[in-house]
Amino acid sequence: MKTTQATVYRSLLSQLNKNQSSLLDLRTSAATGKRINKPSDDPSAIRPVLNARSQVQKSDRYLRTMGSASDRLNILDSHLGQIGNLMIRAQESTIAAGNGAMGPNDLTSLSDSIGHIKDELYSLANSKVDGKYIFAGFAEDTEPFPDSSDSTSYAGDTGHMELEIAPGERIQANLTGNELFQGEGFGPDGVNLFEVLDDIQSQLESGDADAALDRLGDLTKASEQVSRKRSQMGNIATRVENAQEHMESIKIDMQEVLSRYEDADLIEVITALTQQEQAFEAALNVTAKVSDLSILNYL
Repeated sequence: MKTTQATVYRSLLSQLNKNQSSLLDLRTSAATGKRINKPSDDPSAIRPVLNARSQVQKSDRYLRTMGSASDRLNILDSHLGQIGNLMIRAQESTIAAGNGAMGPNDLTSLSDSIGHIKDELYSLANSKVDGKYIFAGFAEDTEPFPDSSDSTSYAGDTGHMELEIAPGERIQANLTGNELFQGEGFGPDGVNLFEVLDDIQSQLESGDADAALDRLGDLTKASEQVSRKRSQMGNIATRVENAQEHMESIKIDMQEVLSRYEDADLIEVITALTQQEQAFEAALNVTAKVSDLSILNYL
């Protein structure tokens, strides 16, 4: 008789534990809004869920990289715009020197104007963002143009920062000072912006307006040099923007896949939870009557 009663109690306890486990699963689903909270909830869905999660994580990583690239390119474009404006101002000042009514004092004033433009150009060439020199290549902690008296000096390196914006797709996110300001890589058409401004400043200061005017062609090349680099980086910025949109779309698609496998129907969950709670309460009542004892004695 004792064996039979113990068997009954074990059977009742086992059933209560199952009911309690089901209740816990339903409450977890109701709290998280997820149908799958552990692998045993749906073993067949684990692989697609893990694949989708991995793709979402990769998308987030690429989107962060693209966000960083966009910030860098936007800052670079702003600086290139200012540099281009300085070249236009230098052309205007040089053209003004060709006015026959200009006297020595006027040419000296124009020379001072070119000198201020050159100072602004050096300031832009040595610009920092977040404590890093933006035109120093990989040598971001090194001032690229520390000696404004030597137009040929460059203390940075020639490294181009490349960022991966998609699997196997990398973009250039910087310009080095020697290529932008000194014409490195442009071949015979390359112009040293500092050198041209130095020469024009000296020529105007000495009153030689004709010699200054002869350098207008170099100023035009300098403007084109800056414009070409700005256009190049602008095309890269557009490419990053398009890649961002594409990656956002991929992320949304993967999130929809995750939602399809993971998300619970809350109405169904709450309905099942209510039914399970009622069943559990009924099982407790039946067990108490059968044992004539509190079920707590058997938990």
